[in-house]
Amino acid sequence: MMTSNRSMTGWKSLTSATKTVAASVVALSLTMTNVHAQENAVLAVEASEAVDDPGGGARINLSGKLRMLSQRIPASACYLQAGIGTEDTSAMLVAAQQEFAQITNALQNGDPDLGVYSAEPRRKTLLGIEKLRELWAPVSAGADEGAAGDGTAETVEQIAADSAPLLELAKKLVTVISTQYSNPGELLVRDALSVDIAGRQRMLAQRVSKNMCLASVGLGSDAVLAELEAAANTVDSSLYALHRGMPDAGIQAPPTPEIEAGLAGVIVDWEATEPLIASVLAGQQLDDEQMAIMFAAGNSLTGGMNAVVGLYAEASK
Repeated sequence: MMTSNRSMTGWKSLTSATKTVAASVVALSLTMTNVHAQENAVLAVEASEAVDDPGGGARINLSGKLRMLSQRIPASACYLQAGIGTEDTSAMLVAAQQEFAQITNALQNGDPDLGVYSAEPRRKTLLGIEKLRELWAPVSAGADEGAAGDGTAETVEQIAADSAPLLELAKKLVTVISTQYSNPGELLVRDALSVDIAGRQRMLAQRVSKNMCLASVGLGSDAVLAELEAAANTVDSSLYALHRGMPDAGIQAPPTPEIEAGLAGVIVDWEATEPLIASVLAGQQLDDEQMAIMFAAGNSLTGGMNAVVGLYAEASK
């Protein structure tokens, strides 16, 4: 079962257990930030210094989107195969594929329309992008099959399996590009941490949605349920940290009313999904109507957090 336990009075009635989970999740985030910092110190030496690039911010944001797209594609393929919102789901699957390809091309070769004004100059970053393309190829092939109406349950299962290493490499690429193109003088550590946590929510929303679908179409397993529970708990805890602030962990409360309102809207969407998540974790499968609700909610959560990330980035300037 999910660790979070809120009553019908809503988000304000968070229990101490939820706060404990929030603290542990944020502590893990801080630990990983320190690990990445040590790894990136080596990268920084090799690169001599961060790149002064007017498209650096776009590169960081776009690389972060790749994490989300690596999960949106298997999620959309699963819902499409299940016959949920077929026309919209098919369009989303195709659009996610196109965006993934467009972003990787922009990161490698530049794309002024996306705010990336030059080709990537650093060899190690280019090698990471090329490796990402290799892992992307089987996911893309399976998604093409699904979008064409030729997919099967086995196709969906394979896309989900292939997307796991794709996500892991996408996470590493975000770290490399963020280090390479960030200007430490312009971004405080507390701002960077909030942006990173908010950015991960986009991916986690799709990861929850993906595993909800897999479990409901008979492709569930202990691993699927474990991934669902972990992702849901992280979303829950991270939203608490962002919305209320957690000074002891370096997380500030929303710095602007717009960010607070944006997070409040995401919380409403998230709370609507919690009974559905709890039922799947209890061993039940969603019916078609519930799956349609989950598909829409996952996409709404991603869209809402995407807007919040933009607000955080603007507020940090």
